[in-house]
Amino acid sequence: MACPATFWRDVLNSRFSPVNDQPARRIPLLACTIAFMIALVPVGDSIFAQPQSQSLEDCVERLARKAVALPHERRMSLVWTNHAALSERRAENLRAVFAARLEGAQVRLVQGEAAPALLVSIEQTPSQIVFTATVPAEGGTNVAIEEAARPLVARDARPSNVLRLEKELRWQQEAKILSAVLPATSAGDEKTMIVFAEDALVIYGEEQGAWNLRTTKLLPPGTNQRQRSARGQLIIADENVSQVGILLPGRRCETNWTDDSPVVCSVTTAEMHPARLLAASACGTYTWWLRSDGTDWTSEDRLTLRNSVAPSNSPPAAELNVPGPVFSISAGPDGGSATAVVRNVVTGNYEVYRVALSCAN
Repeated sequence: MACPATFWRDVLNSRFSPVNDQPARRIPLLACTIAFMIALVPVGDSIFAQPQSQSLEDCVERLARKAVALPHERRMSLVWTNHAALSERRAENLRAVFAARLEGAQVRLVQGEAAPALLVSIEQTPSQIVFTATVPAEGGTNVAIEEAARPLVARDARPSNVLRLEKELRWQQEAKILSAVLPATSAGDEKTMIVFAEDALVIYGEEQGAWNLRTTKLLPPGTNQRQRSARGQLIIADENVSQVGILLPGRRCETNWTDDSPVVCSVTTAEMHPARLLAASACGTYTWWLRSDGTDWTSEDRLTLRNSVAPSNSPPAAELNVPGPVFSISAGPDGGSATAVVRNVVTGNYEVYRVALSCAN
């Protein structure tokens, strides 16, 4: 870019008035310097930073580039968790974008195998949608973060008039869990969780946000099952929430979890139910079956919600991905929720989730 040859200035020979106009031949250093810098910028670029796109796909791609740039393992499993007001379908699409970017950078993502877990969570604040990637590396982990303004992604939010399922992780452990329940409690009472761990009932109470062991009740001799094929389901009676039942193949056991009474078992022909009936006044007068959709015990699973009067092959009204096969679905603390036990295929841990029916943001 050429500099201007001249510019005009007034030349004064007194304090009061200019006597003539003549061109100044000197070229200002600043003007030439700026012109030189602009001339060095390639066509189509700018010396000024351009605002980054705020679409969710762009945000996730930037997060993936940051994750790849950090020290990392070349073989990882991807654990994707959506805690924001985004539909599950939308969250899964974003997961696919993230995974494609990593695989394009020669990062191998595996499923159902032992591999370091790359954890990605989607959270929300009053003003932002926050994506956080915790990247495993030798000797520790690294973290990458990307954000998008909530008003710009409001169109992706779950509609308030559409049914949806929400999950909350309440417990996890390495030892096998066959079933769990979160009994209903009165306002101000301690929250309780009952875990069935093959040969015993383990009862926890929640105190200041942490679960503390309250008591353990062993099952009678002769009720033990083979490790690999062990099954069981906990049942809470609506009319007596202090009484818990345990359905086993060919047996039913009972005890009062609030006292020291032993577990008593008897022969039964009752079958374990693979689903749970949910209802919530905020979602109308319908009832809904919550059940597992998977049959593969080595891969991630999906919980589905269907109207109780709809055919079993009808499309689900809502669905929710979980990180492994569902072992059981039992009672939750209210009629609109259930307790699901899942074996995480990435970590190998057994996890207890509260799964709730929701119709409002």
